[in-house]
Amino acid sequence: MTKTRLAILMATLLAAPLPAGAHQVWLERDGSAVRAYFGEPAEDTRERSGGLLDRIASPRIFTEDPSKALPLRREADHIQASLPPGGGDVRLVEDGLAPYGRSPEQRTRPVMLAREGRTQTRGMMELELVPVAPGGNSFTLLLRGQPLARAEVTVVAPPRWERRLHTDAEGRVAITTPWAGRYVMEAVHTEDRAGGSGDAAHAKQRLVSTLSFTVAEGLPWPAGR
Repeated sequence: MTKTRLAILMATLLAAPLPAGAHQVWLERDGSAVRAYFGEPAEDTRERSGGLLDRIASPRIFTEDPSKALPLRREADHIQASLPPGGGDVRLVEDGLAPYGRSPEQRTRPVMLAREGRTQTRGMMELELVPVAPGGNSFTLLLRGQPLARAEVTVVAPPRWERRLHTDAEGRVAITTPWAGRYVMEAVHTEDRAGGSGDAAHAKQRLVSTLSFTVAEGLPWPAGR
């Protein structure tokens, strides 16, 4: 394939809208840095700069104050931010993605949300899995601060073990964490929520929110296996 054809192909892929079953964004903390990945954690798929990672063009990563976004640096397969002292959970919001859908009534605005850590028992994003107790395995799925009942939650464990659960009538869901390593939870909520104008006009909104955290003790599972 010539460089010209490759450039045209990449431009087409990057311009195409995100489909309903698209990738997710999740965060991984590494010491004083946090890394945002775009792909499929169950398959260990991580898109790269110069490719589909470039779709995540305007993310905001923050800790305590959503209005104080951290400076970002793009690397080969992730977007990275240095964390301020003090610890705490980290969040990401990407709400600059273009709507998808052919007909006006099906035009959907995708919003990517991510959180790393389960120390704080409050939510700060439109859709967020919030621990009932710091460090616990019981969570409440909040939609703009209100529990979201009967919603599907997907859990990916360190050995790429995947399970689908549902929140109860109070918006709660509990998981088990038998393996040591990183867990990634995902919740998706589509709603009738019109807005925007011109090319950004949409009739619906699709929120994709992840929560990731690590478990220090448990059954070992070698990284990359």
